[in-house]
Amino acid sequence: MKIRIKFKKYGAAKFIGHLDVMRYFQKAIRRAGVDICYSGGFSPHQVMSFAAPLGVGITSNGEYLDIEVQSTGDSRSMVNCLNAVMAEGFEIISFRQLPDSAGNAMSIVAAADYTVTFRPGYEPREKTAERWFEEMRLFFTGLRLWC
Repeated sequence: MKIRIKFKKYGAAKFIGHLDVMRYFQKAIRRAGVDICYSGGFSPHQVMSFAAPLGVGITSNGEYLDIEVQSTGDSRSMVNCLNAVMAEGFEIISFRQLPDSAGNAMSIVAAADYTVTFRPGYEPREKTAERWFEEMRLFFTGLRLWC
């Protein structure tokens, strides 16, 4: 069975890199008692696949992880089981069974929305925030290069 897990990463966990997040989820899934499938061969590992890796220092309200399981409980109880073993900074939002024909998590991510905020005391001084964001938009769309 394929399962897609949606989770959020916030707070101090935003400073944890992608490889460490992968290792963290392997351990959390084991602690929660999820009946996950393992690959075959000399060095078996949990069958899991993350969507696009999140950069260090960025929080998210919607990261995706696909796993394969032998058996599972209902969605609500699995979310509760996983959240019970999660450290501060990670929260499971949903746990959904997928059809066997479903693509992997990476294939569903087509775009992302970002929110940029300025810490107090670090706001742009020469220009308004609206002007700064407009220049960022122009920069990223390639319509204007900054000097």
